[in-house]
Amino acid sequence: MTTRPAQRNLTLAGIIVAATSAFVGPAVAGTTDTEVVCYANALCNSSTGGGTTVSKVYAWRDRSETGATGFFEIFGPNGYKQTGPTDQEVDHTFTVNRSFPNGSLICVSFWKKNSNGSFTKFKGVNGNACTSVPIFGA
Repeated sequence: MTTRPAQRNLTLAGIIVAATSAFVGPAVAGTTDTEVVCYANALCNSSTGGGTTVSKVYAWRDRSETGATGFFEIFGPNGYKQTGPTDQEVDHTFTVNRSFPNGSLICVSFWKKNSNGSFTKFKGVNGNACTSVPIFGA
C-alpha cells in the first residue's frame, strides 16, 4: 500500500468535491479518510472516517455572510440528524462516530435566522453539501 497523500477535486453542477487520504487503496480498518464537498462555493462538508463509519463532520459556510445568525444541521439515512448551536459562527464540528449503510449520503445545511425570528435555508432549498459513505480519499 502506498502512503503518499492523494487529493481529487471534481466539479459537477456547481458542486466541488475534494478528497484526501493518507493511503491510496481500499479502505482498511484503522485508516482515516476525509471527503470534502462544497455546494455553490458557499457551504462545505468535510467528513472524516474509515469505511462506512463517519467519525466527524466539519461544516463551514461562506465567510461573506459573517454576522448572520443561524445554525448548521447534518443529516443522513434513517432519520439521522444533529443540529448545532444557533450563533454567528461560520463553522461547526459535529462528532458522529456512527456507521451508515454503504451508498448513504451525509449532508450539511445551514439555516439563517430572519429578522422575524423564522429560519431560511442558506442557498435555497437545494443548499446541501453531501459526502458519500464509504468516506473515500483516493
